[in-house]
Amino acid sequence: MLAFAALSASAGVLSGREFQNLLASGPEGTTIVFQGGTDKIFYSPNLKNKLRLSKELGPEFLKQKILQNTVTEGVFIGATIEGGKWRTISGIAGIAADTESGHGILTLLQTFPEDTNVKAFQKRDRLYSVVIVEDTPAGVVCRRSQWEKLFALKGEPRLTTVPCEFTVGNSVTPAGTQ
Repeated sequence: MLAFAALSASAGVLSGREFQNLLASGPEGTTIVFQGGTDKIFYSPNLKNKLRLSKELGPEFLKQKILQNTVTEGVFIGATIEGGKWRTISGIAGIAADTESGHGILTLLQTFPEDTNVKAFQKRDRLYSVVIVEDTPAGVVCRRSQWEKLFALKGEPRLTTVPCEFTVGNSVTPAGTQ
């Protein structure tokens, strides 16, 4: 587990830069493990997928087209157990600083192999989720939304609070499948 030296002196929600520093602690990335270990998200600001290498959808895409307050971008792999089986979702992610509070918000946006340009990206509905990390007297917790369809987005996502831990590297791939 990572030490939380990057947290502010006062307890509270991590800022965009604090969140960025926390997730950048691993050279290849960091895995957020939610309560129980059956739900994980690996985030890497350094690794690239095919989409991140494309001219239109590459670095700065989220900042330029979706979240102008993005402080860093990368890729993610999410895994959760549904009905006794692992389900994975992958795509692009960005850490943004909330314009009013400065809180760091990790936004995860599913991508597909056919996403080769902005037009193709805009055609297809996809899943998204957000995560906010908070340092509380009882320990570190994550406020997160469920995976929801982007085209169905109405208002703010509903967040639930769960204990979470951070591990260096990719621990998303289920044991026995590596």
